[in-house]
Amino acid sequence: MNRISNLLTALLTTGADHQSFIGAKWLVFLLKIAPPPLKRPLALRILSLSPHYFYRHITPEYKTMPAGEWLEAEYERNRSTRAKICDQVLLPYLKSAGRVLDIGCGPGFLAQAAAPHVGALYACDISRGVLECARVINNVPNIRYIYSGPSGFDQIPDSSLDLIYSFAVIQHLREPVIQSLFQVTGLKLRKGGRCLFQVQLDDNKWKSESECAADQTVTGRLKLKYALNFFSRSPEFFRDQAAAAGLSLDAIRPLSEIMDQPFDDVYDQHIIELTKL
Repeated sequence: MNRISNLLTALLTTGADHQSFIGAKWLVFLLKIAPPPLKRPLALRILSLSPHYFYRHITPEYKTMPAGEWLEAEYERNRSTRAKICDQVLLPYLKSAGRVLDIGCGPGFLAQAAAPHVGALYACDISRGVLECARVINNVPNIRYIYSGPSGFDQIPDSSLDLIYSFAVIQHLREPVIQSLFQVTGLKLRKGGRCLFQVQLDDNKWKSESECAADQTVTGRLKLKYALNFFSRSPEFFRDQAAAAGLSLDAIRPLSEIMDQPFDDVYDQHIIELTKL
């Protein structure tokens, strides 16, 4: 029954783009017309419809909390974990960065944490619904939330960015989308600009994209289109993407060597560091 309910929710709330959870136009419209006092609670409720952001099952205490209380608790969990990622991973790079792009910003928690350390921050996502939620709950003056498509990226001058980063995004994307993001990175970074992408390297736990795509059952096809997929990839894959985009892949580092404790699932993954040639 839960699977059917989750599938119906995905069908009703997903936008036209792949992995565009809560991207449906009616959700954006609903947030825009909501009275100001209702915008924040509505945005939090909308985020809970996605498999990517707010989770009621994540802790036993949530099960007995009223809806509004656990949504605020999840807001705080997201805010605090992204603040730690900013402090422990991003901050050394932000100090020399004036113009920054957050790829796959989601509800804007990491962008909100990074914004005080930079001059201007573009935050992009494929989901127009989640961008509207971000404008409600993480509205910071020097953040511009933009759509992850030509209409959004055209707002960023070429060769103008000092830093591009992306967390909890790359491992969910199909190969053509990753290729396009590397191309955008190469186009928008200034010469010598830096890039940090958190990735999942090949291991025995996660399937590759080709393995998932080979499942041609109805369930497999629906999962590939509507589920929050998780793909592992090889270091060689990222080196090839970097070279094709005019980037140098300088390092691949386990995040467990940078972060002081496993407070988020990114702790067990890697970060790749790139430079615009």
